Amino acid sequence: MKLTAKLKGKLEKIESLLKNKRVIVAFSGGIDSTLLAFLSDLYAKETLLITASSSLFSDEDLQDAAQFSKTHNISHKILEIDPLMVQEFCDNPKDRCYICKNVIFSQFVDLQRELGYDMIIEGSNISDLGDYRPGYEAIKELGVKTPYIEARINKENIIKLSRYFDLEAQDKPANACFASRITYGISINETLLQKIKEAENFLKTQFKTEQVRVRFHEDDLVRIEFIEKDLFRILTKPNIKCIIEKFKKIGFKFITIDLEGYRKSGLIFMEK
Repeated sequence: MKLTAKLKGKLEKIESLLKNKRVIVAFSGGIDSTLLAFLSDLYAKETLLITASSSLFSDEDLQDAAQFSKTHNISHKILEIDPLMVQEFCDNPKDRCYICKNVIFSQFVDLQRELGYDMIIEGSNISDLGDYRPGYEAIKELGVKTPYIEARINKENIIKLSRYFDLEAQDKPANACFASRITYGISINETLLQKIKEAENFLKTQFKTEQVRVRFHEDDLVRIEFIEKDLFRILTKPNIKCIIEKFKKIGFKFITIDLEGYRKSGLIFMEK
């Protein structure tokens, strides 16, 4: 696979931003931050990966982050950060992502100052700018750099570059935080997050699907989103019975399957 001149130029832009700098990378273990971590290790003077550990994020992502740093011999710190300690976040307003990012990245900035690094970078890209992203506003306010946006790199570019460099996360599906599964206004708490995690893990294991969402709505109703290729494979009478039994056991009252399938926009479509 060859890179186009245009994409090479975008890489050169990132190189110029990171060259001779001591850089902290906000590292979740997903495809965006994995490529960014790789590029920082390639171009920067020194790289430190920082991962926030919280019940909001999947254990799989944390394991992937730790394995990547070990494989590539890049320094890595895992910080225990709990946005659930902030009542405003738990109230689950529309700007919950702003509150959460502010809590997490404020601690990253404190560490940056303590250790004397030149900058913190994170993986927002041009494709993200068309969505409702209050969290992006929080990181901008804190002075966090976004190399992909400065270099005009979009999601398609990230996938191509990840495959070009043969990175571990090149085919990894998107995995937003578990709070994004809960309808605005419904209180976010540890018990509900764990129920959603258990439900999604069951569906992934039972039906061999990597991309699935369990959305929680008012009146104890959950709405399951499968990707299109899995939706009609899974929609059989025995499978539906299996899902109902498991979800009732977890503690959900009403169980529905969304016939429109998985939406990248999460619950934002309900506001339109």
